[in-house]
Amino acid sequence: MKGLLFKITLIILIGQTSHSAKATVVFSDPAQLTYIGSNIGILEDKTGNLSLEQVLSSPEKFKSSSQQVPNLGITPYTYWVKIIIQNKSQLSPLLLELAYPTIDEVTFYSQSADGGYEATLMAEYLHFSERKYQHQNYIFALPIQSNQTKTVFLRIRSGEQIQLPIKLGSPQKIFEKNIREELISGLYFGIIMVMFLYNLFLFFIIRDRLYLYYVSYILFVGLTQACLQGYTFKYLWPDFPWLAIQSTYLIPICSGWAVAFFFRRFLQSPKYIPRLNKGLNIFIIVYAICGLLSILQYYNLSQELLQFNAMLGSLYILYAAIVIARKGYRPAKVFLLAWSIFLAGICIFVLRNFDILPYNTFTYYILQIGSAIEVVLLSFALADRINALKREKEASQAQALEILKENERIIREQNASLDTRVKERTLELQESNRELNTTLRRLKEAQAQLVNAEKMASVGQLTAGIAHEINNPINFVSAAMKPLRRNIGYFLEILNNYDQAAARPEVKDSFGAIEALKKKYDIEYCKEEITTILQGIEDGAFRTTEIVRGLRNFSRLDEAELKLANVNTGLDSTIILLQGNLNGRIRLHKDYGDIPEIECYAGKLNQVFMNILTNSIHAVKARNLPPGEGSITIQTRDRENELVISFQDNGIGMSEAVKNKMFDPFFTTKDVGEGTGLGMSIVFSIVQMHEGSISVDSQEGAGTRITLTIPKACAAVEK
Repeated sequence: MKGLLFKITLIILIGQTSHSAKATVVFSDPAQLTYIGSNIGILEDKTGNLSLEQVLSSPEKFKSSSQQVPNLGITPYTYWVKIIIQNKSQLSPLLLELAYPTIDEVTFYSQSADGGYEATLMAEYLHFSERKYQHQNYIFALPIQSNQTKTVFLRIRSGEQIQLPIKLGSPQKIFEKNIREELISGLYFGIIMVMFLYNLFLFFIIRDRLYLYYVSYILFVGLTQACLQGYTFKYLWPDFPWLAIQSTYLIPICSGWAVAFFFRRFLQSPKYIPRLNKGLNIFIIVYAICGLLSILQYYNLSQELLQFNAMLGSLYILYAAIVIARKGYRPAKVFLLAWSIFLAGICIFVLRNFDILPYNTFTYYILQIGSAIEVVLLSFALADRINALKREKEASQAQALEILKENERIIREQNASLDTRVKERTLELQESNRELNTTLRRLKEAQAQLVNAEKMASVGQLTAGIAHEINNPINFVSAAMKPLRRNIGYFLEILNNYDQAAARPEVKDSFGAIEALKKKYDIEYCKEEITTILQGIEDGAFRTTEIVRGLRNFSRLDEAELKLANVNTGLDSTIILLQGNLNGRIRLHKDYGDIPEIECYAGKLNQVFMNILTNSIHAVKARNLPPGEGSITIQTRDRENELVISFQDNGIGMSEAVKNKMFDPFFTTKDVGEGTGLGMSIVFSIVQMHEGSISVDSQEGAGTRITLTIPKACAAVEK
């Protein structure tokens, strides 16, 4: 707002003449306040390093001002103001007021009794409490006696617009004037506060972000005017000089952002003017650059860019509002009226700065008047928007009601025909159900045949394993018979020689021949070989016994009903039958826990173990690992009312798709002829029969873990 105000105002350079400033301010009426801007001399210090002595030694460099309120514009230079005052009244002291609070620094030089000068410094970078007069304007005491003439100087420096509304008067008139101005400002800020609280209340009721944007806009508009009047430094942050300086830049920037966001949502610019709406982003970004420049202390550049951006942005919003209003959007017309009033206030302010309009209370407060009217009108527009939304909602509800009635009529008409179609469709469904029941019965019969085929395949695999395992111990016996017969023959020959030697008279010589035979047939080795052969025969017989026992335990032909059985024993019997499939290439680890016997169908559980282990062996072999690196781990654990049995292998694993289908009947990943696809389906059925559960955790290329949970007491009945 402040940037908009000052950029619209063309920088008015001080009217200069070729003669030195010699005008004297004559104060004679204590009842009047005197503007002395047209009776001062101004010296431009481009270096900013001139001292008071240098200024006093060059009085001819001061140029007279022809303006009642000189406007120095935005400049990086320092200015000296020379004022010659003659007091023809009986009042002393007088007060000199510079009513422009946003100036950064003002140093007042007044002649002392000894002819020297005393300096009084006031600045935004000093604490507000350091000021003699606790007012936002720069007020200096002028100790000048009646009929005395004094020369005073003001040294002024600012990174913002510099205007010099300098007044001279009695303390009473200065204070009375300030009280009137504060009453007017209080009225303005009261309006702003009421609009702020009113719309904030609406935001909490309606929960529309538009009101939040508008509340933010009202807040920053009010803070901008408070900053221009110096109230923020006086009341909000008197002990934070840095914030006092930065607020004159940051608050107008926030005000520009708020009006941009409010404009977008209030006038729905993305809908009505999508291209112009994107252009607002440029102004938002430039505002951000202005804030960064002010923080980096490039004050003049920041202020110039801020004012230029605010001027173009205001005109851009005005043009966009006109375009939207032409499209018939009612809120745009109200916004255009409010924005035009505000811009009209700015124009009056500019004309005042050009001295086309007088510098009076109206022109001084025109910005507050314009912004207050704008805020009130926009609040009315928002209220009208609520009514418009209400009307739209009522119209929409009425339209919806008409649609519902029409739908009800159509439904009634259709219900009559639907009844007949439903009856016909019911008859068709009944016929389809009969056909489906027939098909289902046939499928169950086919499934039962396939299950029997799977069982027969398991029996065939079992027979092959038994034949392989029994063949090994029989080979032990067959291979041991020939050397055993030969060695026993040697012993018989030796014994015969012993018998013959005993019948001969020359026994001594015969014993020598016997010793020779012992050496010839290596009797000691024969003894060892006989022992080894006998051990082999014994081992073969033991293995044959174990295989037969494992077959009996696996088949459990005598256990068709629920009985107590030990799961560890069933696992061992199954492993014995699968030893031939391991081929010494796969390491089998058994991690059995101390588990009790459970009530189960032992034979069916053995079939579960057989199918799972067969699949694990197939998966490990398919990975083609070096001998001894393939592994299968079987673990059993006792857990409260159930047993947990897990099978872990490091085979090829399964993808998520395969894992989701592994229990489906007829699904298999084996080659044609290697499996029926019923093995895991049977596993799932048997586990369900035991009221247990099965979980699968698999990763491709890493292996699979299958976990069975079997209750210790099974109440299931075999179907």
